[in-house]
Amino acid sequence: MNEWLSSWQTIFKETEKKWALMSQEEQKEQLHYLEETAGTLLDTWTEMDEKINDLREEVGRTDSISFHSKGTWFYELEMFERASLELENEKTNGDKDLLRRLYLGFAFLFSMQVAKAKETFLYLIQVSVHPQIKHFAYMGLGCLQTQEERIQDAIVSFEAAKQLTLTTDVVYNLGVCYFYEEAFHLAEKYFMTYCEEEPEDGEALFFLGCCQWENIKKEDAWASWTTSINLLKSTEALLSLAYVCEWHGYHYLAIHCYKRIQEIHGDTIPTLHGLAWNFALIDDKENALKFFRDVLRLDPGNSDIRQSLQWLGATWPEVHEL
Repeated sequence: MNEWLSSWQTIFKETEKKWALMSQEEQKEQLHYLEETAGTLLDTWTEMDEKINDLREEVGRTDSISFHSKGTWFYELEMFERASLELENEKTNGDKDLLRRLYLGFAFLFSMQVAKAKETFLYLIQVSVHPQIKHFAYMGLGCLQTQEERIQDAIVSFEAAKQLTLTTDVVYNLGVCYFYEEAFHLAEKYFMTYCEEEPEDGEALFFLGCCQWENIKKEDAWASWTTSINLLKSTEALLSLAYVCEWHGYHYLAIHCYKRIQEIHGDTIPTLHGLAWNFALIDDKENALKFFRDVLRLDPGNSDIRQSLQWLGATWPEVHEL
């Protein structure tokens, strides 16, 4: 991640220096490229939201406590604001009341009532003697701190949760936190542990590959990324991996990513354009022209596609016929 960020910053500085000398079209193209590349770095944050959602299935699963109510019913339906209203007014006692408050804390968190969520989790951490309830209270607090980009505080909370009960969610979240703190040697350790337990998690393998790349384990990184391609399902994650592959000159892998998107989500303009461009970069003229024709049928006036064709026009006269 640090290497890609440094590359982006270098390109930005060069663009800034030459900005006044560029044509308007060149300025637009370079700006679009910088925005698109920055977007792929930000996309990885969305994976944390998916992992946070996994906690919804875990809250309330304890060996000795159970609690079911109208509020938990709304919670399980993911109607979190309504769940928080019900849970606030429900009456219980003892451990069941602590479990009610745990549901309430996560209902507040998922309905963006941040201050109330924080207050609830801190209360449970202070008063609960039940390890699993305290564990999930620390997890909720860590997720909240992550959303606020207070990564160091989140690490403290997740580490506290780990001391109480070691779960794969704790391991994954610590990996992500250390990743964004650029402590790649620690992040790699946590993602490796997580992937041993959850080998079908494509996003985790993607992160693991990023850590291995930063730790100068490039063969391991490509092995992780190659494995992740067939496991990733979201367009955003696969596009991020495709851009990484393209950036480093691994165009066959980028093509594999785009074909995976096409297989799951069908033909889209970014997918067809990505296929056309990467086939062009490996000088596969037949496939490149085929995908350019396909994408132009969907969006004949797309300026990005026309720019790509303009660049290819100097060596491939055939593109002027498209």
